[in-house]
Amino acid sequence: QPDLQAYPIAIQVILNFRSFDCWVFLVASLVYIVPEMSDLENVFYAFCDAVKKGSKTGGTKMIKKLCTDSKLYSGSMNANIVDIQLSKQLGNQKKELNYQDFVQFIEGPLSEVYMKAKNLQHADAVQEIKNKIIASSPQAHGATKVSSDAATARMTDVKGYTGAHKERFDAETGKGKGIEGREYIMDEKAAAGYVGGYKGKDTYDKKHSS
Repeated sequence: QPDLQAYPIAIQVILNFRSFDCWVFLVASLVYIVPEMSDLENVFYAFCDAVKKGSKTGGTKMIKKLCTDSKLYSGSMNANIVDIQLSKQLGNQKKELNYQDFVQFIEGPLSEVYMKAKNLQHADAVQEIKNKIIASSPQAHGATKVSSDAATARMTDVKGYTGAHKERFDAETGKGKGIEGREYIMDEKAAAGYVGGYKGKDTYDKKHSS
C-alpha cells in the first residue's frame, strides 16, 4: 500500500480511483462539467463567420448585419443609435467584440436603448434581444434568386418566340445561334447553283483535268 501523502493531490485522487465504477464516475463527471456552447454563442460565431470567414470576433459591420437579420432595428432604435452604443462598449482601445464583450453589450448599452424603444423593463429587454438573436441566422442580402413563376417561364421559353427572335435561338436546345441568328450567311453551294446536300462541288475539274 503506497503512502498517498507522499504524492501530489492530483495523483492521490487518481490512485484512489482504482475500481472500474469509480473511473466511470470520474469520466462522467468531467464530461458533465464541460460547458456546452449556448445557442446565443453559436449564433454570434455564425454572424462573425458570415462577415469574415473563420472569425470569432465581430465589429460594426457584424453588429449591423446581426441587428438587421434579427430585426432589432426600429424607428426608435436605428443603426446610428446602435453604433453609438457599440462605441460605448468598445471604447477607444478595441475595434471588435469577442463573445464575452458581445454579451456585455447586449446586457448593457444595447438593452438601455432597446428598453426605451420598446417600453420594457431592463431584464425583459435583455431577454427579448437574446431571443430575437437566437431565432435568427445570417441572411444573404442582395443575392439574385432564380425566378420560378409562370410568367418568367413563358418569357424564357424559346419555343414561343416569333419573328426575328425565333431565328436567334435553336428551338430544340434553347441555345443562341450566335451570328447566324442575327445576320444572313450566304450558302456558297446555293449561290453556285447546287442543290442542298450536294457533296460533289468542285470535283468535276479534278476528275477531268487528267
